[in-house]
Amino acid sequence: MAPTLKKQEAEAQAEALTLELRDVSLAFGEKTILDGLSLKVPKGHKLSIVGESSCGKSTLLKVMVGLIRPDKGQVILFGKDTSSIGTRELERLRRRVGMQFQAGALFDSMSVGENLLLASMESVRGAKGGKPASAEGIGAMLGKVGLGKAAAQNPSSLSGGMRKRAAIARALIVSPELAIFDEPTAGLDPITSSAMIRLLNGLSADLGAAMLLATTDVDVARRFSEDIIILNKGRIVARGAVGSLLASTDPYISNFLKRYARVAVAH
Repeated sequence: MAPTLKKQEAEAQAEALTLELRDVSLAFGEKTILDGLSLKVPKGHKLSIVGESSCGKSTLLKVMVGLIRPDKGQVILFGKDTSSIGTRELERLRRRVGMQFQAGALFDSMSVGENLLLASMESVRGAKGGKPASAEGIGAMLGKVGLGKAAAQNPSSLSGGMRKRAAIARALIVSPELAIFDEPTAGLDPITSSAMIRLLNGLSADLGAAMLLATTDVDVARRFSEDIIILNKGRIVARGAVGSLLASTDPYISNFLKRYARVAVAH
């Protein structure tokens, strides 16, 4: 194949992906967090990342969007290698990402509506003709997550589940091409947890973005997406649907699924 055709083929493959990690490694001191991890996320794809607590899921999400730089490897976000671009270009790429952080990260000095407005303003900053979400748009987004009357409330006055929904609304108000959810059901009761996943699945149909969800709960993962990866010691040890993963003879995968899955087979 001629060099020009190879380049065109590589560019076409890159355009079909929202995110790609190539042999990414990261350590904090002597502790290895990510160990030669590679991953591809096509446009519009939904993927769940599961693993034990403190296995590096949240760190991996931050590496994906350039909040943490890996020690080795490449992170290709929207076709751009984040290690070879400047801070301003990286910021522009991140404006195309909506992220719900594990702790919510809402500003208590602002109302819920103001939190969403700030995120929307940041997403269009520097864009020609870009306009932040209107009050009506913010109200509509809050209505989608079941917080239609919470725009004027302070985040500290909300319940844990309501704060998570507010954080999800903030992530989605920017109309992201990539939406990331870090433990969106942690600390919620089973009924509220199921409602949260139904909410995310409903919103994904409207948004059309690639969506990533990190969780310790296999049941949550399989309700969110068919495609699931299991993370262990900084590596992806398995990828596929829960039904196929249950057939694995690998001791770690088998024990992990037995320990964390509340159900055996997705319905």
